Amino acid sequence: MNKKIISLLIVLSFVLGNDKKQVEFNNNEDYKEYIDLFESSFNKLKINFVDSVNESEMIKAGIKGMLKNLDPYTKLLEDNSLESFEILRKGKYGGVGIQIGLRRDTLTVLSPMEDSPAYSEGIIAGDKIMKIDSTFTKGMTVSDASKLIKGEVGSTVILNILRPSTKEKIDFELERSSIVVKHVPYWGVDKNNIGYIRITRFSRNASKDFKKGLEELQDKNIKGLVIDLRGNSGGLLSNAINILDYLCERGEVLLKSKGKTNRSNKEWKSRRKPILDIDTPIVVLVNRGSASASEIVAGAIQDLDRGVVIGQNTFGKGLVQHMYDLNDTITLKITTSKYYLPSGRLIQKQDYLDNGFLTDGLDKVDSLFTTKGGREVKGGNGIVPDIKTERNILSPYVQELWRQGVFLSFAASYVPFNKDLKIPVVIDTRIMNAFKLFIKDYTLEYKLKGEDEYLKFLDKVNMSPISINKFSKNIYFKDSYNNEQNSTIPVENYFNEIKKVQFSLEENQRWIKNGLEREISKVIGGEKERIKASLNEDLEYRKAINLILNLKDYYSILEF
Repeated sequence: MNKKIISLLIVLSFVLGNDKKQVEFNNNEDYKEYIDLFESSFNKLKINFVDSVNESEMIKAGIKGMLKNLDPYTKLLEDNSLESFEILRKGKYGGVGIQIGLRRDTLTVLSPMEDSPAYSEGIIAGDKIMKIDSTFTKGMTVSDASKLIKGEVGSTVILNILRPSTKEKIDFELERSSIVVKHVPYWGVDKNNIGYIRITRFSRNASKDFKKGLEELQDKNIKGLVIDLRGNSGGLLSNAINILDYLCERGEVLLKSKGKTNRSNKEWKSRRKPILDIDTPIVVLVNRGSASASEIVAGAIQDLDRGVVIGQNTFGKGLVQHMYDLNDTITLKITTSKYYLPSGRLIQKQDYLDNGFLTDGLDKVDSLFTTKGGREVKGGNGIVPDIKTERNILSPYVQELWRQGVFLSFAASYVPFNKDLKIPVVIDTRIMNAFKLFIKDYTLEYKLKGEDEYLKFLDKVNMSPISINKFSKNIYFKDSYNNEQNSTIPVENYFNEIKKVQFSLEENQRWIKNGLEREISKVIGGEKERIKASLNEDLEYRKAINLILNLKDYYSILEF
């Protein structure tokens, strides 16, 4: 970075970082004056500050200060952030092909990727990584471990693995290869001949993999298609446009972007004959985690009346970013324009449109727009589904089982000794009893509904513990005059008693079985089988299937 650029960044960091007022430069003289002023300030600080000054860190802090009052997507990318973007953009990286996470503070293999070095050499889900080359992993973050495992294609890495089923430690010497990122991990057809495709990110290979899956499903003459974008935070716009191209009629306006420069003002139209028969019903599944490119796909399908959207309101990210390299290791990502769907509505939520930088006075949040067929839709609040659903909320007990990775740990230790297990996995009494015994080794820390509130209440009023009638569950104050004292128990004990029966509760049993089915399927058949098993208790997926099977309801939503 040359001296003038550094000076400019420092100037703007103080100007834009000022919460009280925004300084506007009226002419070049004002502009130069502020550059000189802040360059002088920086030099004085560097020379006279009592402690030593890290100049490069000060400059980075200056850039970040410049950006802090803008939208949250305009940011400096370096180290891990830049690496993640590069993987998304290139669609590949040098590594061994494993997903890793922390389970009970131990680095654990969540899933080996099919046809990867790790998969080929026999690493399985649930394996514990004790060492990477000569470095012990205790206390290591997932990010730090990932840096050590990834590397130049053709180089080697040694993973020391503890296998839970045998308690055996094994050294795997793996040659790093080019790992192609797969963000379309599963597609398939159910018993009703309805297709399903899950897209987890819009990386470089996503549209190509989607096309492959869609062609396979089209060859099977599917009755309808469910596209699952839940939890998909976005990615590359080009891949989202390509996917819409495969689904919509040629010549349709799919998206527009508007910004300050000619480069920022664009229009995208579908360019080819769709792969999927145009009369085939489509249902798109979304949730609060669906953002950016996901919202473009879901919103365009909704605006063109090409399909029905089911789920919860999406995240609401409709801002376009471009990348500008500042040097070899640092990139500035800048929001340059806004996305508008075919109806003309804005995806972006109101949150970041009121800060003086993004509002141009033309955006009307919550204004009504119309789809191709005349249906009313709202703008400026993400994508509002045609059919809204409530998110499945697991009990604190089941959430804790997932948080500690108990299902995967059990599956990894159980499957090797039960070779009779096959896909589809059926969770019977034998498996449930084995799991109940397995979790006795875990300390499950969770709070039941009302437990926190009760403890805070006692602390606030400095009251002695309340007791509860064992039979009527009416609440009493515990004192020496209470005739019911012998038939009451402290509320703390009440919560503890309830915790003792969590495993046996009918609703928990349902979700425990589902968790076991998913993770055992994963250990036996990989990520595809895990996704397939997860659909068995998926209420939104069931709604999508039922809607496609009842075309009268489907077309009534589209008002055809």
